[in-house]
Amino acid sequence: MAVPRRRIIDALEGLFPPHLALAGDATGLQVGTAGGEVERVLCTLDLTLEVAEEARERGAGLVVSHHAVVFRPLPHLRTDTPAGRILAALVRADVTVYVPHTALDVVAGGGNDDLAARLGLGAARPLEETGRAEAVLLLAPRPPGDVDTLERSLFAAGAARVEVVGQHVHVVAPRRSSGAVAARLQLLEGGAPPRVVPLLSDAAPHGIGRVGELPRAMPLAALGQAVKTALGAPAVRLVARDPAAPVTTVAVLAGDGRRYVDAAAAAGAEVLVTGDVDHHTALRARALGLALIDAGHWATERRAPELVAEGLRAALSDEPVEVLVSGVSTQPFVHL
Repeated sequence: MAVPRRRIIDALEGLFPPHLALAGDATGLQVGTAGGEVERVLCTLDLTLEVAEEARERGAGLVVSHHAVVFRPLPHLRTDTPAGRILAALVRADVTVYVPHTALDVVAGGGNDDLAARLGLGAARPLEETGRAEAVLLLAPRPPGDVDTLERSLFAAGAARVEVVGQHVHVVAPRRSSGAVAARLQLLEGGAPPRVVPLLSDAAPHGIGRVGELPRAMPLAALGQAVKTALGAPAVRLVARDPAAPVTTVAVLAGDGRRYVDAAAAAGAEVLVTGDVDHHTALRARALGLALIDAGHWATERRAPELVAEGLRAALSDEPVEVLVSGVSTQPFVHL
């Protein structure tokens, strides 16, 4: 059995709304068609030629790639170039490609929330606000089952925040998706529709990156080691005047965080955990009194395919589709 590609793309856009992506970002349907049906979806961080071949071999008719396969306009489509070979392999195998990218980074429960949670940051808030959405609060008895499954299901329906309070569940949802979230909550709870309460502030912020507090102060060098372990990074680089200085307020930005150094300093962070730090960015951070922990682009975003797969499995739980995570590592560096 198979599922329409359009159904899967609709689920992706519900999980990672395109309007949340940063301006100018290359997101959405990039290769192939929304028509037809597929039996398997493959989730990956990067779409290399090896991943394209993996999709063909595993029978995946749709690939969800966190990073765009076409990021800048192509001057030509030649099959003797790396980009051309990848695109030709995808088209020949009738593989469609969808890219969520920064929509996954911004959305509640997405890449940056996951990164903050893995580092144990409490009260995480957006590092830089990118927009606001009208929101409502949904109140209902707590449905049966574990909290993780409940959260995944409600996030897949469009919830922005889920909190279990005793025997009740409080859900904040953008007004545009509140109907779908209310229906999912009623289905899970098996009772009456949830109570809908307009928020006193009807403009709930969303944004890129996160800032939060460690449970207790720790030296920068020790935090660097903790980041390396938590992210499975082969190495980390530390930019700090005093590696022994204690820190409690930490900013995180999955992927390339170079342009968010000023935002992290302005937000009161003592250190920014990110990737792709260059020499001049490091000097800029030192001048601002901000420490940096560069864990690499790959390590800070390596969980993206799993997050997409978990969301899709919950959103498509009633559909006969298999959601796979790529087994190809796209870490390009060898650390000596």
